[in-house]
Amino acid sequence: MAKMKNNLELWDTVQTTDPQYTKRVNQRGGFTAIAAQSQIKRATEVFGIMGHRWGVEDEKFTTVKGTTMVIYNANLWYKFNSKVGSIPIHSSIKFAANGRYDDDFAKKVATDALTKGLSKLGFNADVFMGLFDDNKYVNDMKVYFGTGIEPHAWKDEVLKASKKLSDTDRKKIEQSVADGKVNKNNYKDALKRISELSLQYEEQMIEAKKNG
Repeated sequence: MAKMKNNLELWDTVQTTDPQYTKRVNQRGGFTAIAAQSQIKRATEVFGIMGHRWGVEDEKFTTVKGTTMVIYNANLWYKFNSKVGSIPIHSSIKFAANGRYDDDFAKKVATDALTKGLSKLGFNADVFMGLFDDNKYVNDMKVYFGTGIEPHAWKDEVLKASKKLSDTDRKKIEQSVADGKVNKNNYKDALKRISELSLQYEEQMIEAKKNG
């Protein structure tokens, strides 16, 4: 039986987003925006130097007759696993409103199109799929990118260590984790306390056996 090709290899590589490169925008119902430069850096890490291993070509700005609307079209090309790919990207913007002209309209519309194009390849997919609307997910990503450990690894470590304690102490630790009193910032202190309680519990069990 032929081995199934992993079509999500690129997507899985680039789908997670470091929260430090995002910001909450309170417009159009609210959404999370990504720093475009962080996307360009990530694409460079995955594909290679922009202009050599990936980039934008065939850019075209078209003004909609009778309006101040400009439509931007281009092709985003990239090399991944020795193969070259290309997808169309586009966006639109008004270069003037209320008698005022926007000198940066070209940069803005090109950047918007690039961001949307990279998202189609999976870059920062967690943002575009709405996962950043979940505070728990965002906190997990802060832990992941901040310490290099898997999300909730600290919690698993604390709960595993607490299994060596008496039922009473174990439940107290579990409750402290649930209440947020033990968290990613102080879990190492909790582990030290658990180690102390574990030694005390062992001594109590040994003494209990002696008094049998």
